[in-house]
This record gives sequence, C-alpha cells and structure tokens, in this order.
Amino acid sequence: SVLTSRNFIYLVEGEPEAREHLTDWELASRLSYFLWSSMPDDELLAEATGQSAGLSGNAQQAGSLHYHVDRMLDDERINRFIDDFSRQWLQLHRVGMFPPDKKLYPAYDDWLETSLREEPVEFFREMFRKNLPIEDFLDSDWTIANARLCDFYGLPEPKEGGFQRVSLKPEDHRGGLLTMGAVLGLTSDGTRHRPVHRGVWLSEAIFNRTPPSPPANVDPIEPVPPQGTKITIRQRIEAHAKNSSCAACHRNIDPLGLAFDQYDAIGQWRTREHVPTGVGEDPLVDASGVMPDGRPFTDSTEFKQLLLEDRDKVSRAFIEHLCTYALRRVLTVDDRAAVDAIVDEAKKTEFRVKDIVRAVA
Repeated sequence: SVLTSRNFIYLVEGEPEAREHLTDWELASRLSYFLWSSMPDDELLAEATGQSAGLSGNAQQAGSLHYHVDRMLDDERINRFIDDFSRQWLQLHRVGMFPPDKKLYPAYDDWLETSLREEPVEFFREMFRKNLPIEDFLDSDWTIANARLCDFYGLPEPKEGGFQRVSLKPEDHRGGLLTMGAVLGLTSDGTRHRPVHRGVWLSEAIFNRTPPSPPANVDPIEPVPPQGTKITIRQRIEAHAKNSSCAACHRNIDPLGLAFDQYDAIGQWRTREHVPTGVGEDPLVDASGVMPDGRPFTDSTEFKQLLLEDRDKVSRAFIEHLCTYALRRVLTVDDRAAVDAIVDEAKKTEFRVKDIVRAVA
C-alpha cells in the first residue's frame, strides 16, 4: 500500500483548487527536488520542521531561504539539476533516435553520438558554474569538447583528456548551442537534414512557442526524380509551403531552420547539399532568410546576431522553461506575475545563468 500511495509517488501540496502560500515543508521539498532532484537534506529539514527560523514569511525567514538557495547552488548535488534540466530543455533524448546512414555519414559512430549528446550538457554546466550571460547560449567563441568532438569539428584537440573548454574562431562555424552537432542531428532523420524540424525545435527551445501541428492531409515532400535537376530541400520546401493551408505556419517556422542549412544531418559544415538523385552537380546551399518580423539574414552567423538582439525574449523563454521544470507542470496565466518578477530580477544582473536559477528558486 505504501508503494501505491499517491503521497509516495507525487509531491502533494494541498488541495489543487485553493491558491495559498506553501508551508515550510512544501517549500523545502519543492526547492530540493528542483535543485537536487531529491528530498531535503538534514539542514533544510531542520528549517522546514520548525527547528530554526523557517523558510517563508518575515525578513528573518527570507534570509534563511536565500542562505539555503545559495548553499544548494554551490553543492555538488546541483549537477543533478544541470544534467536533468539541460537534457529536458534541449530535448537531448532525441539524439540518436534516427541513427545516421553509415554509407552517407561514415564519420558517425557510437563515441561521436555519446560525445555529441554530452556537449550541450557540459556547455550548460560551464555556463552555470561561471555564471555566464545567457547570450552565450546563442553565440559564443568557445565550447566544451573532448578529443572526438574536436576531430569531428576540425578543432585543435584539448591538452587534457575528457571535456575541456576549447576556443573557437569564426572559420570554425561553431558557437553557442544552435550549431552543436547534437542540436543539428536531433532535428534530422538519419539521411538528410530537416529545416522544418529545426525551425520547430528552435521555436520550442529558444522561444518557448510550440507551433500548431500540420494539417493531416498535407502531402509529404517528394524526393528529386532520377531524371530531374538536382535541387535543395529548401527549394522543395518553398514549393510545398505555397499550399494555402501551410503558408502561415511555414512563414514563422522555416526561416528558423533554413538559417542552418549549411549543416548536414549530423551537423557537419558544408557549402553544397548532397542530393542522392537527379541530374547535375550538387547545388550550393542558401542559408539566407527573413525573420517573421521582417529582419533579413544571409547565414547562421547573421541569424544568431538577430537572436542576440532578442535577448530579453529569449531570456524570458528560458525562465519559463525553468519554471516549468521547477513546478513540474505547464505554466498558466496565473503564473504570469511571478514570471514577470523573476524576469525583472534576472535582468538586474544581465540574465546570467546562475542568477536566473537563483531568482527562480
């Protein structure tokens, strides 16, 4: 009966119909499961059970809460949050879901897949530990890589084993999360890149906006016929998006994914798109586009600069993802004021990652 009790399986916080302040015990439990993915430790339990000042209410209790948040953020157990949240936020469970075709991508192996999956997590860990600004998620002159990733990206190997911070140059065509092999690969199908999937992922992960599902009766994009002229996936999508039932959504989604057309299905840089069927040479890649608000870009580098101009929007979306993770539920209109307050607090320190997590906690 213990194992089947809802109190054993779920964190219970009073009646769902009532809106009221959390008790000290509920606050300690929520805080601990948010940051440590486990029950409160003895020191936090002492506060929650009334053996110390308590966690909520007056100024003394607020100081106690801040003390415990800072203590927990500096504890090794915070790595559980870093691992779990980054994988959930970036949908890293999808890496390797569609194994790349070995004939098309002979460089892809199990070690590379594992390394690709860990790169965004280690990048997030570095961002958190050094309390770096959220802009580095969008573009950076560094990444965290091991020897396998350095070989894959064409970077100098790190001087030590394991994942290390590696400097990037413009000609490396990397920087931030969006040009990592994991992100570019999880939005592909194992044989080719999928710009629409990349656009949907970016809309969800970076802007926290889930596009509507496509109509059920939309025809799939057909491959180039054997006797036809080779054309890019972009050209086939543009013809597909002329369908009146598709145009509105594609206008908002496609530019976000097409900006990264110079990366293939496993995230390798290329200037020409390999088209397996058709006549003629492989066509040049066109990664230009226009943002939904009308701002143009010529490639992923310019696209990322436009995202940096939208720092406040991106930061709010990141905070919304964090709040969803912390509360273990989707946000509602009733949460808007609390999210606004967190955004205002985080903006005071230029949206630095550890400070954002502290503000949410």
